[in-house]
Amino acid sequence: MAILSWGKPKLEISKLDENGDATTWVIVDTPVENTTKMNVEKGERKEAKEEGGAAVDVRVGKNKYNLEFELYAKKGKSKPIEDEDGRITDNYAIRLTPEDETQKGFVMDNSSVSVEETWDSENGGKWKYSFQGLKPKTGKIVKPYTA
Repeated sequence: MAILSWGKPKLEISKLDENGDATTWVIVDTPVENTTKMNVEKGERKEAKEEGGAAVDVRVGKNKYNLEFELYAKKGKSKPIEDEDGRITDNYAIRLTPEDETQKGFVMDNSSVSVEETWDSENGGKWKYSFQGLKPKTGKIVKPYTA
């Protein structure tokens, strides 16, 4: 029987130091329901074609990964990562642990971060964070992680 790693995730972030290493992990507040998601953009496909249009070879580039979530702008809480009009200059590592900590989560060792601040009369203020995976020192952009 397969066990899904769904439910309320634990998100942790760490600002990268001058060597590109994660230092201190900080737990992020619980995200707005159903906003935590990993979006994958399929790598660019290139075809080598001969006259007549027959494909001789195909090459597919690497996928792009973007982890996003929203947080309520709660009274007395500050943003987990400060920005300047949505711009965040430092790179961060982020890891996700599923609600069932025995299941596999993931970590991105290096990511570029942005934030959007929104407001509506139903929900009040929210911060939407996006972590765009970048090439790490070693290995894949998204690596398995178990607490």
